[in-house]
Amino acid sequence: MRVVPRRRMAGKAIRAASASCLIRISVRPQRSCQPAAGAGARAGERIMSFKNILVHLAAAETDGPALRAAAVLARQHQARLTGLHAYSLDWALLAATGEYINPHTLDAILAEGRRTAANKAAQIQAQFERVLLEEAVPGAWRSVEGAVEVVLVQQARLADLAVFGLGAAGGMEAELAETVLFQSGQPVLLVPQAPSRPFDPRRILVGWSNTRESARAIRDALPLLRQAEAVRVLSIATEADAMEPASAQAEAMARHLALHGVKASGAAGPAQSGAVQDALLNASADFGAGLLVIGGYGHGRLREMVLGGVTRSLFRGATLPVLLSH
Repeated sequence: MRVVPRRRMAGKAIRAASASCLIRISVRPQRSCQPAAGAGARAGERIMSFKNILVHLAAAETDGPALRAAAVLARQHQARLTGLHAYSLDWALLAATGEYINPHTLDAILAEGRRTAANKAAQIQAQFERVLLEEAVPGAWRSVEGAVEVVLVQQARLADLAVFGLGAAGGMEAELAETVLFQSGQPVLLVPQAPSRPFDPRRILVGWSNTRESARAIRDALPLLRQAEAVRVLSIATEADAMEPASAQAEAMARHLALHGVKASGAAGPAQSGAVQDALLNASADFGAGLLVIGGYGHGRLREMVLGGVTRSLFRGATLPVLLSH
């Protein structure tokens, strides 16, 4: 059996992956949390909403903030929450690399690996079910063995939003979320594993750069923007003489959002020491934002150097939840 390195998997087009274990659990909601007319939308107007939210659950010890944020969104939007635990037994196969191991020994290694994975999945599932009951949202549980990146991308394509926990230094979760962002076609919500406060998207900062990615991010975030109490559209000027046009662009987008019932204002700010991501994070703190919305960049060498660095920095150093679209 040949093992394909994870790095090679990430660079290839996503292929079909078989799921060897699939468990579903549903819990009916106990109360309705549909926002009243006028809460971010005009009376009698239908509100666009998320209806199927996916949360990637890797470990019960660190999943809490991302799981709670996903459940809060599911309750607010009357959506189904799908908890996905994807795992691979590549480590067991790698143990046999370089030397002959008879089939019986290999079977024993794989069996032990599956027992360990099943115990871990059971702990994560118990936490997931507990949060479903506490937040009174319907849910489905999936535990899938396979190439983790492939499984995540395929499942994210079947959801309206994919939620990931994010460690202080990024790590594997950041790489997986990055792959899903650029290959699934769906928005990704990053939630720090050590947030400064509970998830609260009532005040949202939108990083606007007048690009296709920024426009896509705003479109994908409309369900959240329309329910927010206040939205600030911020355009970062990387040069001193760019402040006036940046402000005009932000104000134009704020007027557009107002047509969708969003309580938005526009502003411009300077890049701090050339670091756009620092300016966005500091502006989020000053505004009291509980969520940052930006477009995710990543294709093309020049764009990766100039703009992709912002995306990558937020994947590895976000201090508040960030919604990205590509």
